[in-house]
Amino acid sequence: MQALGERGITLTKAALSKYERGASVPRASLLKRLGEVLQVPADYFLHEPTVSITWIAFRKRASVGTREQKKVKAVAAERVETYVKLRKSLTLEEAAPFPDCSPFATLDDAEKAAGRLRKAWNLDDLPIVSLTGLIEDREGVVVEFEGAGDAVDGLAGIANGQHAVVIVDPTVADDRKRFTMAHELGHLLMDKDAPANETEAERMANRFASAFLVPKAVAVKELGVKRTRLSLEELKILKLKYGLSMQAWIMRAHECGIIADGHRRFLFDQMSRLGMRRKEPVEYKGRERPQRFLQMVSRALAEGLLSRKQAQTLCPQLGYASTDFETTGSQVAALRAMPPDQRDARLAKVAEEMAAYYASDPELTAFEAFDEDGEGGCA
Repeated sequence: MQALGERGITLTKAALSKYERGASVPRASLLKRLGEVLQVPADYFLHEPTVSITWIAFRKRASVGTREQKKVKAVAAERVETYVKLRKSLTLEEAAPFPDCSPFATLDDAEKAAGRLRKAWNLDDLPIVSLTGLIEDREGVVVEFEGAGDAVDGLAGIANGQHAVVIVDPTVADDRKRFTMAHELGHLLMDKDAPANETEAERMANRFASAFLVPKAVAVKELGVKRTRLSLEELKILKLKYGLSMQAWIMRAHECGIIADGHRRFLFDQMSRLGMRRKEPVEYKGRERPQRFLQMVSRALAEGLLSRKQAQTLCPQLGYASTDFETTGSQVAALRAMPPDQRDARLAKVAEEMAAYYASDPELTAFEAFDEDGEGGCA
């Protein structure tokens, strides 16, 4: 209500109660301002939701209020609903259910649950190149919300029993982003009623995350069964290979029984003395940006299921690419309407322009033209 007041809109508790009960309909100006506050389109409030999201994990900092939580949830719900509608319009196959919950009672349970999910998703022991891409390939929805890293420690849910929904902050480092997403997957696989202790639940979600990104067999293969000492240099290399921070690798080595607790403490002390705890000496740069939604919008645009304006509203980053589709269609219609002589002249001119374009680019002239027999070769 405070945010609405800052925009010149007064909303009393009595009026809000009437809107919630359906006893009154809010004004268009109020819907517009609500959309601005919650960062969703105004028409979001005018239709019945077709997607039901069960929010399993939502941990917040003490400074974050209910309004911020509602804003994040509203943004996520809007994106997921649009995603489900796009899937339906593109007649994609029905998404498989998200794997059944596996209640965690111990850290060992979390380790085993990570292995079960890797098996369910047909993963081998190779590094996960893109965890974002993996979640999207398994019909999950990764929603970027800038500032989530500072405001919200974790938000995850299941939409319609099928789609994992995970919130990430696009501004945080990729290794932190990967761990956060894996952590949220752990929460989604936990029984929501167990464990009751939130601190213990966080420990188990962290254990799940490290085991999912680096299974024990992989850690042993990379480091050995038992070590008396690890070097920071090898931890740098492993961070770049697996997208797991150096500090998380230290913890993983200890979890797998590769190093003793005394050496774990020594390594953390060493990193602290060298100023590496806040900023590690190497940066992992992965491919942790959502692409599935953008690709689906682009496909719907190409197939005429969305207008250019609708596509740009959903994905402003489409920009010039979406304009090309619309322009191409209008140009074809204009050509068809031309007299034959004018159309032939226009096509001849375009052919000349394209010939000059191809001739000016060495990469485009790397191959010889095919001969009449359909055979050709490299120059």
